[in-house]
Amino acid sequence: MTTTDIEKAEPDQPATDQPGTDVVPAGGAGGGTVVHTALLEPAEDPKAEALRSRLLLPLLMPIVGALTIAFYAINLSRVLLAGGSTGGLIAISVLTLAILAGVVWISSQPSLSTGALAVAVVVLFFLIGAAGLTTIGAAAPKPSAAPAGFVEPKGPPVGSVDITALPTLKFDATVYTATAGVNTINYIDQGGTHTLVFEDPKFRGFELKVSGSGNDSGKVDLPAGTYTVFCSIPGHRAAGMEAKINVS
Repeated sequence: MTTTDIEKAEPDQPATDQPGTDVVPAGGAGGGTVVHTALLEPAEDPKAEALRSRLLLPLLMPIVGALTIAFYAINLSRVLLAGGSTGGLIAISVLTLAILAGVVWISSQPSLSTGALAVAVVVLFFLIGAAGLTTIGAAAPKPSAAPAGFVEPKGPPVGSVDITALPTLKFDATVYTATAGVNTINYIDQGGTHTLVFEDPKFRGFELKVSGSGNDSGKVDLPAGTYTVFCSIPGHRAAGMEAKINVS
């Protein structure tokens, strides 16, 4: 028997390097073919995948984005209000430098994992929220002092000024004269509803009102000078209800 005959007589050996044909013992004994585990994994429900990718994600992403922007804006505005003009400028400068430094650092870390990036974002939001909470009291608007109302001067007047409101949205004169000191302003109405106020801030709060045939009057202390009076009803001053009072 030749060597060639011996080789032909030997049984063919199974190829062990072919995928999917490995023989494994079944139950600790015996033989069998390998069962691919990927075939046993349940496939993802296409309906659930479509619901998540086409409905939930498009709906939740704008909501999460809007909440994030609102959280950032509210807390940052508290810091800016509490710091005033100088403190607000410093806070904006520091925040801008911090954002630029963070962007540069992230760009220089191409192997940065998603988990590390998420932790950095959480820490940033925590710092912004803490800053907003610590300045909430200082950022609250301060109650402004109510402007003092006009106090009519006491004592007898040294003179009086008669001003008549005409139905044509004019005064009966463009210039009136008065004597320095306490004067009585007599506002006479010949038609319509009108007011009489001074342009000078010193007399803010002094106001005479007439309607129809009613008249009004009030006392005011006028130092020497020239004062402008007008009707404060919208459109009346522009129509011509303005005059000067020359006090000497």
